[in-house]
Amino acid sequence: MKSLPNIQKLLRSLHEETRHGAIQALRDRLLPEICDLLFFAMADESWRVRKEAVDVFVAANPDEAAIDGLLELLRNEDNAGLRNSAAEAVSRIGTRAAKSLQALAQDKDEDVRKFIIDVMGIIGSPDFVPTLLVSLGDPDVNVASAAAEHLGNIGDERAVPDLIKAIVDNDAVFFRFSALTALSKFTSHLPVPSEIIRLAEQNILQKSVYDCLGSIGDDAVIPILLEGFRSRKKSCRNSAIKSWYRIFSRSRGTVRLKLQEDLQSHSGSDLVPILIDSFDLQDIALSEAITTLLGIIGDIRGAEALLKAFSCERISGSALASLKCLGSHGVNHLISLYPSCEESGRCAICTVVGQIGYRDGDVVRKGLDDSSDQVKLCALKAAGKLGLTDCIPGVVKLLEENDAELRAAVISCLCSLACFHRGAIQEVARRLEGSDQSEQRLEAVILNAALGDNERLELLLKDENAFVRQAAVTAIGKQRIASGSSVLLMALVDEDVEVRIAAAEAIGKVGDAEAIPYLVLALNDDDCWVQCEALKSIARIDKERIFPSIQPIFVNAKGFLLKTCLELLEAVGSRASFEQVETVLDKADGEAFSLAMSILVRQGGEWVLSNVDRLMSHPRTEVRTAWAGVLAELPPQQAKRHLIHAMKHEKDINIKTLIQDLLKGIA
Repeated sequence: MKSLPNIQKLLRSLHEETRHGAIQALRDRLLPEICDLLFFAMADESWRVRKEAVDVFVAANPDEAAIDGLLELLRNEDNAGLRNSAAEAVSRIGTRAAKSLQALAQDKDEDVRKFIIDVMGIIGSPDFVPTLLVSLGDPDVNVASAAAEHLGNIGDERAVPDLIKAIVDNDAVFFRFSALTALSKFTSHLPVPSEIIRLAEQNILQKSVYDCLGSIGDDAVIPILLEGFRSRKKSCRNSAIKSWYRIFSRSRGTVRLKLQEDLQSHSGSDLVPILIDSFDLQDIALSEAITTLLGIIGDIRGAEALLKAFSCERISGSALASLKCLGSHGVNHLISLYPSCEESGRCAICTVVGQIGYRDGDVVRKGLDDSSDQVKLCALKAAGKLGLTDCIPGVVKLLEENDAELRAAVISCLCSLACFHRGAIQEVARRLEGSDQSEQRLEAVILNAALGDNERLELLLKDENAFVRQAAVTAIGKQRIASGSSVLLMALVDEDVEVRIAAAEAIGKVGDAEAIPYLVLALNDDDCWVQCEALKSIARIDKERIFPSIQPIFVNAKGFLLKTCLELLEAVGSRASFEQVETVLDKADGEAFSLAMSILVRQGGEWVLSNVDRLMSHPRTEVRTAWAGVLAELPPQQAKRHLIHAMKHEKDINIKTLIQDLLKGIA
């Protein structure tokens, strides 16, 4: 092991690696022994040596005396590396250095005060807020400005009134810039003094004032922000626009309505071109603000900017809302722009036409014939919403496409149009029924369901493809037509399990009591999901039949089937059904056991009390453990009495300990 004198000698070596190794050799030594050597190394010309010295010092868990010594290094005016190393070390020590830092915050040396304030800011603890507030009044503008900056970074709302007062009192431009920037990071909304608002008249502070007003101002500062929209400096205009939007977004409904009315008066003015010129998708916050503003104003000159906004996923919703605000006159203008628009713009136009109910088939037909699948999708939605039956040929033509998403949209559109032109959609459904592709026959099921054509659905129940049969079964169930019950009974014995599951569920929706015997037979199915759906359908059709139906399968029921049985037994609500639930406590584990416990507990304290002795003497420790917790939820006196009685007879040490802990927690 190297001695301290040797290490001290090595620290003066001309070779960086030697000095670095010497610092590493100081690790795990007591800090009082090596403190001076570390301070010496913090002044080294090599940043690697300085960093190693800082690491060793921080790792040594310095006490208050060592921290005081470290802070004295900040007074060194000749070595910036030493001062920076000391600042880094104390910032890493964090709030443990708070007392020493606060003591130096009023030091006579302004450079030391500045370093101290900066270190407090780096640590970022709210504990430093009182000291930083005092430093706002520091005679040195650099110290006061640093205090303001770090108060903003810490974000403690207590600082807002003091920052406002300091801006009014301190007329130094540099300080005001720092304090205004700090205020722009807060969310406290206080009356803003006129002295601060007037600072917007100074070009150098204008942007900072607008940012500040957007953070802490209310609707009273809106007029000055509207003036800022016309600022000659683009950065100031953008700040004013974003701040207006921030205030608008957080204002109450009545205030927002007033702001909207005021803004609408600018329709046709030079304000709209200013907003359009400022629109920039590289700045999402600005783009969102302008998108909303253009929608409120409702000037069609903003249409192209709104179409660009729609192309941005983050603000597409706002863009759509604003486009809809342009009204029918605006939509005519949008339609005129369609040929020259990019893909996203054409999507937006089709979407707006559909959502505002503008019955113009021309632009929708153009959309259906567009080269872009995304535009086609939007046009399909519009055609369906508007009930444009004259677009049916164009919609049907898209069935030739192989894209699954597009075909699904086509079928959805045709379903929407079924109530407007039943014959045309029936014709499409017949064509799809005869296809040799199962996917198209599946689409026929969807169309026939929309048409309510039960006869065609029954024919599709005989399809060779299981997915088609399953879809037909589900569709018949949704129709809730009693005549469909007989064909569903055939599906109940289908070779495909998914079809049988769908049939069991659909029969319950149809509600035919004559189907119950068949559902009872389905309880013998090899698949537990068929059994579960059969039970649920029996319960849906005739609650009185569920208890006797459960009996034959309950003994061997497991997993989801057992869970379904338990839930239905609770719904029956008879004494016999709850006695059936009790039997689960003797055989089940995990989720089924927990469910049975919950069901029994939900019957109330009277049921719990009547079963205390039996359940607290149950042979299974899991039952006794769970029941101890149930007893603890009884009224305090009852809980204590029964838990004490249970503990006297309990032999399992773990359960005894649990009961003791439960008793401690009862008032």
